[in-house]
Amino acid sequence: MVMASEPRWQRPGQTQRRRCGMAWLMLLLVWGGRWLWPLLWLPGWLVLVVAIWALLEFVLLLLAPRRWR
Repeated sequence: MVMASEPRWQRPGQTQRRRCGMAWLMLLLVWGGRWLWPLLWLPGWLVLVVAIWALLEFVLLLLAPRRWR
């Protein structure tokens, strides 16, 4: 049985893939929910910034994957 105080072992690159997935999820939520009332007030530049962030995370994952610790 694993004790709770022990740190969880993560695969190399798991954090990078999680960040990339989170960026794309945020982009899809912001882009897809633009027509909803609370998101109607989002400026276009904010949607563009989220899109650029998601694209940069994806490019970093492709160009420099973190395979080793």
